[in-house]
Amino acid sequence: MIRKASVDAKAFSTALDQVSKVLRKSSIPVLAEVLVAISGGQCTLTATDMETWLFQKIPTRGDDLSFVFRKTKDVAKACRLFDGELELEFSDTGEGKYRSLTLCMRCGGRAVEFEAMAAEDYPVCAPIKAKASFAVNAAALLKRVELVGYAAGKPASTERATCGNVQFSGKYVFALDGTRLACDTDESLMAPRPFMTYAESLSHLRMFGDQEVTVELGERQGLITNGTASIIFRINGADVYPVDGAVPHSCQEEFYVQTRDFLRELKYLKEFTANERKPYVRFTGGCLFMPTSTGKCSTRVEIDGHSDTTFAFPLPKMLDAVRQFKDEPRVKLKITSAVSPIMVEADGRGDFALVCPVRLTDRLMAA
Repeated sequence: MIRKASVDAKAFSTALDQVSKVLRKSSIPVLAEVLVAISGGQCTLTATDMETWLFQKIPTRGDDLSFVFRKTKDVAKACRLFDGELELEFSDTGEGKYRSLTLCMRCGGRAVEFEAMAAEDYPVCAPIKAKASFAVNAAALLKRVELVGYAAGKPASTERATCGNVQFSGKYVFALDGTRLACDTDESLMAPRPFMTYAESLSHLRMFGDQEVTVELGERQGLITNGTASIIFRINGADVYPVDGAVPHSCQEEFYVQTRDFLRELKYLKEFTANERKPYVRFTGGCLFMPTSTGKCSTRVEIDGHSDTTFAFPLPKMLDAVRQFKDEPRVKLKITSAVSPIMVEADGRGDFALVCPVRLTDRLMAA
């Protein structure tokens, strides 16, 4: 059986590149590839890592057909070299162990042939029964996710962890990993119900560019779509962290530091942490002290405001928190006590970061 269909080469190549971004190495060959299904004048490309599904639809004409690429990366490279009308000729011959699936792609005077796999071997994505939905600009949502996503931490290589989630609750988009929290507040976007999902899944929002999208929330899965492109993501629960309870509503002291200067001095200290598993820094009135395996080092930053409390923090966590405001001229640190979360924010912005302090040990006090 031979079936043929035609698509625009550039549109097909772009769609293939976009959905391929979700692919991962897998012991199941079909899960490392892209499914192509052509039906009713529409070509749908599908890719998944079984937690996130990406779909792209483009117009087509010709016969209905479906197959799974073999060695998608090689196919994608070939598609980038085509321009104009791309003809897909799919050949399905033989049965059982003698079955042979072949795809021939022709564009102008160029042609390339690849082996394919059967579409029926590809997993099926369960339909979503939406219980709530909202509209949002994809680029604006991605910006908020990227702003706080660093605090989600990285799941273990062998198992996804809860700390890898970005969480949504009302006006808050936030992430935390147990020792820090990053949160963005936006009254114009209120999630209709709390939910959390992997930061990695939401990173695929960039395939929508600056378009308006609809987000539908089901019980276990969510859908983001503009009608032609779609993301289906796993919802890891609705029991999100109570942000309001974590944010200090008053502080004993607050002061400003120049963002660029603070980042520069934190990076300076980082240069001495090669042999430190957990580099901690003591902060006293603008002076920073850090013990190392071979001695100690120090530096200072100018502060504007009141700072009498001595406190300590994990260097990498504070560095990430200040980077959240890297484009601002200065950041504000709010301190309640030496054992309370350190709040980092900037004037005129709705986002903030919290960094859990560390205990002032004899080693830290002696640095």
